[in-house]
Amino acid sequence: MSDALIEHYNAALDALQAGNAEAALQHVENALVEDARDSESWQLYILILNALGRTEDARNAEAKLAGLDLSASDRATMAAAAAMAAGDPATAAARYRDAIQADPGRVENHTGLALALLESGDPTAAMEAADEAIRRAPDDARAHYTRGRVLRLTGGDKSAALESLTRAVTLDPDLMFALYEQGMLLADAGRLEEALKNFETFLQANPGDPSATQAITQIRAAISQSR
Repeated sequence: MSDALIEHYNAALDALQAGNAEAALQHVENALVEDARDSESWQLYILILNALGRTEDARNAEAKLAGLDLSASDRATMAAAAAMAAGDPATAAARYRDAIQADPGRVENHTGLALALLESGDPTAAMEAADEAIRRAPDDARAHYTRGRVLRLTGGDKSAALESLTRAVTLDPDLMFALYEQGMLLADAGRLEEALKNFETFLQANPGDPSATQAITQIRAAISQSR
């Protein structure tokens, strides 16, 4: 992916995670302007269209994607994304494994596998997949984010989770979901001023996000009580 494509794709993911599907749609459309053959952007586009109830447009997008002469890895990744969207992480994990077998070098399939395994209740395998992603791409922000998320959600070493998320944010300051999770761990560690900055930055990128708004309110109250 080009830098511009990555920026638009990440912004779409951030907006979708924040519950703003309309903004996510705009960002992913910008990604497709950058590269109309990027299969990951098409997959995300279809997911967003379905989330908006635009099923006919989603079917048309699926037809366009099918006509791109995708590789075996691309098709497996697409099937994995569809399974995750349908709430079937076990099937998603199987398809990510297919994608990895077809093209072991694509780090996004390793991170996708880790998150699917996490959702399907296999934290050990999820950690192994996240570690493999970092081994293959030590400077990939998403790989470090994935490792941090797996550690945080499975009750693992919080210091190690914070280290991974901090690395992710350092590598890509615009990776908003990593910034959000880093903020949660900073707050847990009592580093309230730092956590507040994280959530304020996240809220600027995702106006009206209820979770970030609530976190900011709670942190400000805790800061006031400690003075």
